[in-house]
Amino acid sequence: MKLIKGLRIYRVVALLCLARAAWAFEVSGLSTPESVLVDPKTGLYYISNIAGAPAERDNHGFITQLDKTGEITALRFIAGGTVGAGGKEVSLHAPKGLAIIGNVLYVSDIDRVLGFDKTTGAPLHEIDLKGLGALFLNDLVPDDQGNLYVSDTATFIDPKALGAIFKIETRNRHRASVYVRELALGSPNGLMIHPKTKRLLANTWGAGQILEVGHDRRIKVFAQDTTWKDLDGMDHDGVGNIYVSSFTGGGIYKIDPNLKISLVKSGWTTPADIHVDRQAHLILIPSFNGNSVTTIAIGP
Repeated sequence: MKLIKGLRIYRVVALLCLARAAWAFEVSGLSTPESVLVDPKTGLYYISNIAGAPAERDNHGFITQLDKTGEITALRFIAGGTVGAGGKEVSLHAPKGLAIIGNVLYVSDIDRVLGFDKTTGAPLHEIDLKGLGALFLNDLVPDDQGNLYVSDTATFIDPKALGAIFKIETRNRHRASVYVRELALGSPNGLMIHPKTKRLLANTWGAGQILEVGHDRRIKVFAQDTTWKDLDGMDHDGVGNIYVSSFTGGGIYKIDPNLKISLVKSGWTTPADIHVDRQAHLILIPSFNGNSVTTIAIGP
């Protein structure tokens, strides 16, 4: 993962895609953006910026906030080493996955998950997963019961380590546990709850597979393709299509409800943790080494 230090002056390019009634935009001047997320209740966007090495505890990480059109409203809405709303100091090293439950914006940060007020940015929660063996927390996804699942791509730190997925019960004082940790899981990266089966899906770094974790926690292959390289982000649209990004391969792929795989677009620079804005019909694509976020309009 290449690191480009410093910030360029940001630029936002927005155009109205009349055929699909969706806004497509591009945001540049970010700093190693890893994940992007839309708040379906407000239409605001959040981007995690590592702003350093992905496992370095430098307190340089920050979260950018955009308005509904993609204009930056706060480049450093939440920033490590600053005093946040409410007067509490913010600690944020290498933010990656993002998720919203209620009024809380959750962020994975190396071996802990942090919670911030999504409106003010005030620090609210810190769930330390070191005691459960967390090494490199990556993506986050909530279910409809208020549980938060967190992938641990542990092999990035220790090639001999087992990948894991943790579960945080946000309605039970943020009780954390190991949901699954075994060899069959490989190196889990992007997470998603399947909209129909409600089963947890995890894509893998290196293996070119998407795995399904059943309610009994048994693991099986959901989809795979020989052209996939180092899968990263994953999300679904409103009609059952799943989209997945290949970080080193530079491609965005679609898996339809019949599990037919097609290439949406290639040639992206390190597409990381993608997200689908299901109301605006957009795929949001952070370019890790390109220091930008771009969108693709998709059909409703």
